[in-house]
Amino acid sequence: MDTVWHNPKITAIVVNYNSGLWLARCLTALRKSPVDQVIVIDNGSSDQSMDCMQAKNYANISLVINPHNPGYASACNQGLEMATGEFVLFMNPDCELLDNALKSLTTALQDNSQAILAGPWIINQQGKVQRATLRRLPTFKTSMNEFLRPASQHGVELSDLVKPEGVQLAEAVSGACMLVRCSMLRELGGFDAQYRLHCEDLDLMQRAALAGYAVLLVPDALVIHQQGVSSRGRPLWVEWQKHRGMWRFYRKFEAAENSIFKQALVAISILGHYLLKAPVIWYQKRFSKVGVYD
Repeated sequence: MDTVWHNPKITAIVVNYNSGLWLARCLTALRKSPVDQVIVIDNGSSDQSMDCMQAKNYANISLVINPHNPGYASACNQGLEMATGEFVLFMNPDCELLDNALKSLTTALQDNSQAILAGPWIINQQGKVQRATLRRLPTFKTSMNEFLRPASQHGVELSDLVKPEGVQLAEAVSGACMLVRCSMLRELGGFDAQYRLHCEDLDLMQRAALAGYAVLLVPDALVIHQQGVSSRGRPLWVEWQKHRGMWRFYRKFEAAENSIFKQALVAISILGHYLLKAPVIWYQKRFSKVGVYD
């Protein structure tokens, strides 16, 4: 580890899609943090998100309004092209920075010059850690363990383990909120825009590992994540994009080393998992009474 003592310029990028009042809450928290540039990319929202921004008079925020939804990864790349900061904070609009979270993330990156990104300890409004805060990169083995033996601790998910002390090296953290070293991200070509939604963060972390860069978890940096605000309008589509992303990730990084039989098994498993979840998701949407902005 080597410490570089300076105050880096930080750009925050928030990709919004129908996040309602949560976007305003996210931006209010950002205003209290040491951020030099804030960029909001709106992916064709049809709700009150933009009205909320105008009502709050966020005059110092750069706003890009896409007429349609090109996908989360594409929007992140749009923001990256505009970013002037040494570090870039990617945040979902339903995230809220707490206390000195950004300072802790910044210090972690400054102390680890080979680290491409740092992720916080992400909690829900009740203070419980959220899934994907700490995880392994998905491989055939870890994914099968996650599906067949979810309580074995040999799968992808690690967030249910005891909260670690101090900054930790990690294979993967949550993409809901992460501070990224801009130069390294640009060197890797930004996000893979072929992912519409989900798995683009894992793709980045896999490419970072292959390039010899480290990923950090910073447990002292706390971020509240409401989770799923933007996906409530069309949860089946979102779930399909998640499974489509799983297949792309596997095809990109592991399929070439596997037999045709194993590739077919992975394809069947991913499709089967979606088909099992789809009826439950449809039922929950059909009969849920939770409001869009709750």
